[in-house]
Amino acid sequence: MSAFYLHTPVASYSLENLLKWNAHTSPADTLAAEVAALVKNWHSGNEWFDFKTSGSTGQPKAIAIHRSQIEASASATLKFFQLHNGDAVLCPLSLSVVGGQMMVYRSLIGSLELYVIPADKTLSKMNMDTSYVFMPIAAVQLFEILKHDPEKTAFLNTLKNILIGGSSITAELQQEIRAKLTCQVWHSYGMTETVSHIAMKQVYPIEEQAYTVLDSIEIRVNERQCLSIKGAVTQNDWLQTNDIVEQINDRQFNFIGRADFTINSGGIKIQVEPLEKLIETIFHQTQLSAPFFIAGVADEALGEKVVLFIEAALLTETTKTQLLQILKEQLPRYHAPKEIQAIAFVYTSSGKINRKESIKKAGL
Repeated sequence: MSAFYLHTPVASYSLENLLKWNAHTSPADTLAAEVAALVKNWHSGNEWFDFKTSGSTGQPKAIAIHRSQIEASASATLKFFQLHNGDAVLCPLSLSVVGGQMMVYRSLIGSLELYVIPADKTLSKMNMDTSYVFMPIAAVQLFEILKHDPEKTAFLNTLKNILIGGSSITAELQQEIRAKLTCQVWHSYGMTETVSHIAMKQVYPIEEQAYTVLDSIEIRVNERQCLSIKGAVTQNDWLQTNDIVEQINDRQFNFIGRADFTINSGGIKIQVEPLEKLIETIFHQTQLSAPFFIAGVADEALGEKVVLFIEAALLTETTKTQLLQILKEQLPRYHAPKEIQAIAFVYTSSGKINRKESIKKAGL
């Protein structure tokens, strides 16, 4: 564990430096200060650690995670990606969420060299003079680089593994990955309550449809077809999720969508995420590129009506009408949006669209 070394765009620090960190050590290096707080907390011998949920499906909340759960999660990731003592890994994620925090704990437990940069869309502070073997990344960050930065795209291909966490992979991002990346790309499934990911599927060069759980993870579904998870990361208790899945076998499943996003429109239950995937394809075909999501809005006749929320302030009424007609013609019966709302989105610290807060902010 003593081989752990931290690098930020400002300076580099040994484990000993971080354990001695105080407010006057390097006032300008806020990233190192955040890492130092996590390192000191880990080395204090604490048994319980506070993590905050992303807030993408509700209000963010603090949950207590036991040390053994962090160790189990870190060990599973180190094993899966074959990370070894001294390997250089890059973290462009916020250190306020589980994805960023677990990169620190993995690096401590695996004696890795951790490079931390600001969690901006363009990875503006990425040091391209270093050979990294692994990097987790948000879908929005990867899309921005592949779409607009050939130099950084070429550099990403020097990595061994890239892991996309959090939000789903759009059809346009999948196409960009196929066209421009040559390294291995993975998509993870997990949550704060499972201390980051518990299952993986390869995105490139193999395009897997199902997630495969990591070693020692057990899964099952309840009567609503919602996934339950058990393993050392849950202290060997069954954790019930609100994620509707299709379980293929005892190690694989397809993610369908969140039960709490389900829309009941006139007695027809509509799963939001599969519908969004269909709309992504239509957007791609019509060359429309804008963040969006589907949600149910109260309706006197239907109970809930399907509404398309899109982050495109310049969307004209004529364009909305034309788009609604295209969606009505191409989507399954009863699934087409009844209206389109162009609003400013609210995002979580991990880069996900906060659907409830976005709708609330728009006054709808």
